[in-house]
Amino acid sequence: MRIGDLLILFLLAGLWGASFLFMRISAPDFGPVPLVALRMTLAGVFLAPVFLRKEAREMAKKYWWQLLVSGVVGSAISFVLLSYASLTLSAGFTSLMNSSVPIFSAVIAAVWLGEKLRVSQIIGLGFGILGVVILVWDKLDFSDAGLGWPIGACILSCLCYGFGASWMKSRLQKVRPLVGSAGSLLGAGFVMIPLALFRLPETMPSAKSWLSVMTLALFCTALAFVLFFKLIQRSGATVATSVTFLIPFFGIFWGWLILDEIVTGRMVLGLLVTLFGTSLITGIVGSQIARQ
Repeated sequence: MRIGDLLILFLLAGLWGASFLFMRISAPDFGPVPLVALRMTLAGVFLAPVFLRKEAREMAKKYWWQLLVSGVVGSAISFVLLSYASLTLSAGFTSLMNSSVPIFSAVIAAVWLGEKLRVSQIIGLGFGILGVVILVWDKLDFSDAGLGWPIGACILSCLCYGFGASWMKSRLQKVRPLVGSAGSLLGAGFVMIPLALFRLPETMPSAKSWLSVMTLALFCTALAFVLFFKLIQRSGATVATSVTFLIPFFGIFWGWLILDEIVTGRMVLGLLVTLFGTSLITGIVGSQIARQ
């Protein structure tokens, strides 16, 4: 792997890991729905110049409803759920829960797309589930003051991400990455803005929150999409998706550095177990074993 690609990989992980920090900062002031409406719309506008090309406009027009479903279910609903969870859960813990996305992606792809799971992947699913259990053990209290609902929101968010991945693979394979990203973000923003109007904050969010949502939209969403697709083109999908392993570390690091969040031994154990399961599911460990 070239040094330039490695730098892109770590920059991408840092940006996506920081997104949990910025959600934690801005969600209490904006509320989950307005926050996501701003995030999706601003990121979509940032990428909109791709539609200056006629080919891109025609492609988006042809696949408009598939892009809309991808943006709303695969991104917007997931972001709303994570933003809601961020009202209660730490940025580090939320990023840890989000590391189970490959588990849901593998299960949905197997059920929906008929993709066969290798023995190593099935074992990986078991480890991934065990990692999640370690993280949420004794925290599933669904009372008003409990953490059950925020944790459930994180899990449902991962399910939406998994659906989005299979949806893109089955319905959007012929759409160019940047066209798909810009189209799905703008479509989701178009849907979210009317909903946000009914959930506007009672008081003007602080300057810190405005800066957080702007950074979240332009850097952690729009720029991150560009870097992700650039990495896919330069190094392939396997290398690009390995960013999943780095995001929780950055999420925990930013939360500890900026918000003084506490990192517990259980969080570290849950992270290691979940990431080991993810490595089996994605084939990174399994493929290395198979070649030996």
